[in-house]
Amino acid sequence: MVQIKEWVLAVDIENTKMAYEFNSYRCISNECRNFVVACENKLDENVLKFADQLGIDLTKPSQLESHQVNNNSAIMYTGKYHVLGQIIEGEIDAWDVILDQHCFSLTEEFTMIPIVMEGPVIEISFEVVLPWVLEL
Repeated sequence: MVQIKEWVLAVDIENTKMAYEFNSYRCISNECRNFVVACENKLDENVLKFADQLGIDLTKPSQLESHQVNNNSAIMYTGKYHVLGQIIEGEIDAWDVILDQHCFSLTEEFTMIPIVMEGPVIEISFEVVLPWVLEL
């Protein structure tokens, strides 16, 4: 069980991590590559801890969209992560966790779930503004 504020989630951390390990899909656009590098080098420790307690590989979202902001010096990313498990306590619509520049929310659209995830799934949408870190 994982408790995040007033929510309790039954998360299969090991199988979630394994699913991310086997999920080899990655977008190859410059914006996607920038997302991966920024996730690997520019994230706050609290964001990394949050992801780790759920088994999420932040560099491999199930869905990722990007929009340039701040005169093209940063990118606003939106997307989704999926976690094997279920919500035990807490309202889906009320779940917003803000850590550093990240905003995480529970959603119920269930689109683009990685094929390697079997069983109950929790969908976590996110929004974050990350700096442009790639040299082009």
